[in-house]
Amino acid sequence: VELKSKYKFRLILDENWSFGVLGRTGRGITEHQHVDSAEVDMIIGSMSGSLAAAGGFCAGSDDIVEHQRITAASYTYSAALPAMAAVTASETIMMLQTQPDLIATLRESIKTMWTQLDPRSDWMYCTSAPENPIMLLVLKPEVISSRRLTGEDQQQLLQDIVDE
Repeated sequence: VELKSKYKFRLILDENWSFGVLGRTGRGITEHQHVDSAEVDMIIGSMSGSLAAAGGFCAGSDDIVEHQRITAASYTYSAALPAMAAVTASETIMMLQTQPDLIATLRESIKTMWTQLDPRSDWMYCTSAPENPIMLLVLKPEVISSRRLTGEDQQQLLQDIVDE
């Protein structure tokens, strides 16, 4: 936000993987990082991830959203969201707002998953933040080189970990 102000840039935040999972109530990276969402010019995201629906969203000031509406390619807004997907997204948001225990349960599941990674810590590490439910697992370079693992070997090893 400071760089945006200093250099007079627009700040566009992609909440695809943070909306619904990060922040005290699941409102995404702005809530998680204690940033006023009004400081972000445009917040975009997909409703297919944590909302288990379809489509996407663009949030911002009236001027920004109107600009997107007017200048976007016509095919972007040519088809309405199916009613089932709209209801699914709406109900999921309602659940997040009225059932704060869902986020608490998610946090506990994430902690459980992190504890399951500990026995494998000699082989791999997770590049994700500890509170992120999307865990990007990477084999340590020294393991790859010392064991002369091919790409296929690496993929199989990671698949074995997932299957376990």
